[in-house]
Amino acid sequence: MAPSRRNINGRSPLVNPQRQITSFFTKSSSPILSNSINNPNPNGSPATPSQPHKPLLLIGASPSPSSDVVGRRINVYWPLDKAWYQGSVMSFDKISSKHLVRYDDGEEEALDLSKEKIEWLQQNQNSSGKKKLKRLRKMVIDDDEVEEIHKHDDCDEVVVDDGDDSSDEDWGKNVVVEDDDEGECEEEEDMELEVEDNEEDVAKRSKRKLSEKDEARKLKVGGIEKLEPSKKKKKKSAGEVQVSNKGGFKLSVLEPNNITKLETKKISNGTDNVATDDTSERFSAREAHKLRFLKEDRRDAKRRGPGDENYDSRTLYLPPDFIRSLSDGQKQWWDFKAKHMDKVLFFKMGKFYELFEMDAHVGVKELDLQYMKGEQPHCGFPEKNFSMNVEKLARKGYRVLVVEQTETPEQLELRRKEKGSKDKVVRREICAVVTKGTLTDGELLSANPESAYIMALTEHRENHPNEISEHIYGVCIVDVATSRVILGQLKDDMECSALCCILSEIRPVEIVKPAKLLSAETERVLLKHTRNPIVNELVPIVEFWDTEKTVDQLKKIYRRANNVSVENDWLDCLPNVLQELVKAGNDSRSALSALGGALYYLKQAFLDETLLRFAQFELLPCSGFCDLASKPYMILDAPAMENLEVFENSRDGGSSGTLYAQLNQCVTAFGRRLLKAWLARPLCHAESIKERQEAVAGLKGVNLPYTLEFRKALSKLPDMERLLARIFSTSEASGRNANKVVLYEDASKKQLQEFISALRGCELMAEACSSLGVVLNHVESRQLHHLLTPGKGLPDVCIDLNHFKDAFDWVEANNSGRIIPHKGADIEYDSACNAVKEIESSLLKHLKEQKKILGDTSITYVTVGKDAYLLEVPENSRGNIPQDYELRSSKKGFFRYWTPGIKKFLRELSQAESEKESLLRSTLQRLIGRFCEHHTKWRQLVSATAELDVLISLAIACDYYEGPTCRPSFLGTLSAKEAPYLSAKSLGHPVLRRDSLGNGDFVHNDINIGGPDHASFILLTGPNMGGKSTLLRQVCLAVILAQVGADVPAESFNLSPVDRIFVRMGAKDNIMAGQSTFLTELSETATMLSSATRNSLVALDELGRGTSTSDGQAIAGSVLEHLVRNVQCRGLFSTHYHRLAIDYEKDPKVSLCHMACQVGGGNAGVEEVAFLYRLTPGACPKSYGVNVARLAGLPTSVLQTAAAKSREFEASYGKCRKVSSEANTSNQNWVDEMTLFIQKLNNVTTNLNCEETICDTLIELQDKARELLQQL
Repeated sequence: MAPSRRNINGRSPLVNPQRQITSFFTKSSSPILSNSINNPNPNGSPATPSQPHKPLLLIGASPSPSSDVVGRRINVYWPLDKAWYQGSVMSFDKISSKHLVRYDDGEEEALDLSKEKIEWLQQNQNSSGKKKLKRLRKMVIDDDEVEEIHKHDDCDEVVVDDGDDSSDEDWGKNVVVEDDDEGECEEEEDMELEVEDNEEDVAKRSKRKLSEKDEARKLKVGGIEKLEPSKKKKKKSAGEVQVSNKGGFKLSVLEPNNITKLETKKISNGTDNVATDDTSERFSAREAHKLRFLKEDRRDAKRRGPGDENYDSRTLYLPPDFIRSLSDGQKQWWDFKAKHMDKVLFFKMGKFYELFEMDAHVGVKELDLQYMKGEQPHCGFPEKNFSMNVEKLARKGYRVLVVEQTETPEQLELRRKEKGSKDKVVRREICAVVTKGTLTDGELLSANPESAYIMALTEHRENHPNEISEHIYGVCIVDVATSRVILGQLKDDMECSALCCILSEIRPVEIVKPAKLLSAETERVLLKHTRNPIVNELVPIVEFWDTEKTVDQLKKIYRRANNVSVENDWLDCLPNVLQELVKAGNDSRSALSALGGALYYLKQAFLDETLLRFAQFELLPCSGFCDLASKPYMILDAPAMENLEVFENSRDGGSSGTLYAQLNQCVTAFGRRLLKAWLARPLCHAESIKERQEAVAGLKGVNLPYTLEFRKALSKLPDMERLLARIFSTSEASGRNANKVVLYEDASKKQLQEFISALRGCELMAEACSSLGVVLNHVESRQLHHLLTPGKGLPDVCIDLNHFKDAFDWVEANNSGRIIPHKGADIEYDSACNAVKEIESSLLKHLKEQKKILGDTSITYVTVGKDAYLLEVPENSRGNIPQDYELRSSKKGFFRYWTPGIKKFLRELSQAESEKESLLRSTLQRLIGRFCEHHTKWRQLVSATAELDVLISLAIACDYYEGPTCRPSFLGTLSAKEAPYLSAKSLGHPVLRRDSLGNGDFVHNDINIGGPDHASFILLTGPNMGGKSTLLRQVCLAVILAQVGADVPAESFNLSPVDRIFVRMGAKDNIMAGQSTFLTELSETATMLSSATRNSLVALDELGRGTSTSDGQAIAGSVLEHLVRNVQCRGLFSTHYHRLAIDYEKDPKVSLCHMACQVGGGNAGVEEVAFLYRLTPGACPKSYGVNVARLAGLPTSVLQTAAAKSREFEASYGKCRKVSSEANTSNQNWVDEMTLFIQKLNNVTTNLNCEETICDTLIELQDKARELLQQL
């Protein structure tokens, strides 16, 4: 008889087909159903009520192995399943003498029909004998997922199967799935209704495997109901099939023609209403009756109400009466749910993930699943769709709790027998928590290279006498997909400027914080500078660990990872960054606490140890213990990045039209992430900038062809940084990858394909970098020489790659999903193979001995069924057979024996082959382990490739500028005594081009700021819409480009390095933080005034416009005065306060400029202004705001009135200026006379010894004083 069918994956055997959910959740008086329910036919063939007698039945025999039976219908018996499965004979292989049988579920198998128990069927016969029932669950089927949906002539019937292994639950008796179509069979999937026993009947096992093309879900479509003792017989009404058994149970199946169809609304654009009024009423009525504790008097696990300050909304208190009413299956589900009310449970039942109660509503709304019919909300999907669905929910902001089966029904039965357990359901455990930040795989993730950061944040306040308290933050930023961990501790000002800068750069998708510990200012900053992240509040110390507990956990993790048992050596096991933090003591307490919060959170998702083992630790550049002098960067704070649109545009928050989009010509995902990091932190040391400029220049010109070939090669790469992180994480089985988890999809095959993809990617990167090394013959760039020289920046991985190439055939393994190690590649596997060969050799020797003993050279070995190495002896030699030979079988003229020696060898052979197979299955894990031993090399290779990709991107980006481009020239350093300067000739805009401007070209301008020959500030006036804001932005963007190392759109660009760019631009409020537009503007200005240095660049656009003209002008003038006199930095200050231009008209430190325009007469006294966008010396007399009103389409009458009032105001302002001028002249004369008076008085006091003239002089000074006083 044929052996048991193959395992579905490399770890778990294929167990019971998933039983009907109602079976799992139905309370029953008897733990085990009679076999007659599952298999009323004692022969083991399917139950076939009212079926005609089957035709020819052949068991153990078949027509001669030929193509004569190709195309015939066949029924094959599976002994372990104790069930028959129907299919068709597709072809015959003459070499192997096997027929290819395709089962009706799409699975194919090559069988030797002479050794199988089979039935030959008529073409029109349905030997399964199972009633066809319409599949009523609407599944999400993509066009690329499903190539064919099997159709039946009886299109109102669908085969249903559900491979669950659980026994009891009363959720939804007579469960069927609600239908939202009008009976169109084409939209339904074929399913098979199988009547199964409960979980305790572990002998019943399913062969069914979901086809790749057709998710043929198998569900029992009925509920198990208790028969009343008085009812001896059940009637079978129309549309209902009932199967009774001795135990008093009934399987009730409602056929489609009697099911009331419920119209459901399809989910579109996130609508909340997912069910009809009937469905909603049904669910609402049940919840109001059975689940009152969810709304009324809701309590957490410790029975605290929502009004309690320690109330934990993540947990739920279940009333004892409710628990007593639950079956074992219900209790298991509610036990998980009550501890995780903030998550959606994916509850594994056989081959399917089920969603119940409130989670089912989410499944229907967000995943487009369909409710199962019944009072209790319930929906589900097959295991194959797990990655897709978990990613969908995580992307939409849900937390998904994955509960997996960790026990098969056989293991449950064994546990019940050996340990006396009374459990009726298999064990299930939490194996993953998936959120936006913990996603590591998926189609959407692959398409989006942006990092999804988790940010753990804690805060400590220091209050010193007579000093303003400052924030001390501990920050831990984790990118789970790349295993990158950034740690820092920093002191921040009252406006939390440094924190704002970090948040604007990384935009975390999740925030982990200690509950009720952060200050109100910090909470407001988190609200303002993030984009709707998931916020996870942890209990301080218990969950958000302090320094001591964090260090203790690190000690345990790294000692286990490095197999260190000596207590004193544990510090050496830590990565360098962690060693530095631990040794820093109090200076890193907050940073280590933040790491503790992140570790606890990752531990709940089973990611902590796998991530830490291969994590890339970095120090936050602005940390208090980070050496900024050795690695300085320009600081771009949050307002600067937002106002300059470095990463996000102001329209929709996307990257279109940003500086990042302009420079992003990278061909790899990990290159794009590095480019973003470079843009967020441009270089600040002139020497570092020049090195990068030389590297960029070295990849252009004569080297451009090699550069383009390199890009072409890299374009074939997957996201190697994330791929390597996934490979490293699978080096040790944990979470869903744990060996105990029962999975049906072939997870090991996907893991193998990813491993081969990683090997090919590393090989491709090494070859591409080696080919690009040709450019070193034409360049002197130290950076390129470092990156392209093996053994320096480029790791030498040839030996390691050759080892894996010699280990196995990559192509064959990728296609077959199985690794067969080459000889010499795996010592353990080679030993096992040699052991098998030695035993086989011994068997051959034994055969020769038997020929000699029995005196017959025709004796040979044969295999019959499962019996191998049978000694086939001719009948005429039978008399010489010793008595200890065991007769196993015979045929005409021959007898087959096992000798004691053969039995011994077979036992040894079985053990050796088992060992060989076990080693073969674990080959992949051993190879991955060896691969991970060199994780530093692989990551260094990715890092070098990413850096080259970004350098090439910067080299190519200049081709997209319009107009001339140049390599910026840097003179001086941050510590130079000379005045900082910036000079640009014919400066263009790096982002704006002709195609985005409509008619006309962008106007280039000359800019000169600072240095010995020019003013340090430009006071910029001009008409509205004249281009002032654009000029400010383009100067700032050009500086960023220059210090990133890229070329600039200008004929020439010279500057001294800028340490920080401040930008105050645009009118916006912060309502959530209780800040008006004017307060927001002044808060940013305050940060600017307190933090700017002489090496900073300041861009202020129309400061002071949010209040009255007098106050706004006064504030603008005072700020400008402070920046010019005290800070002495470079800057541009645009304004419509023309009085400022008069005040600084003769100031050499301020240059008056305006954006030129031409003014025409216009119609009805309204001036028409033509914008020239040319920076011109001198102040502009007017702002021409009425012209903008004209362009906006205001009515002519309004424009005429506005123009008249404007002229009136200007005339009045001019008169005031005249009077003020006369007053100033009079005051000046008075001051001059007073000065002369004081001088004379001083002379008198110095000549008091001259008594002759003193009296006369004093009398004259007294008279003069009276005269001056009268003039006041």
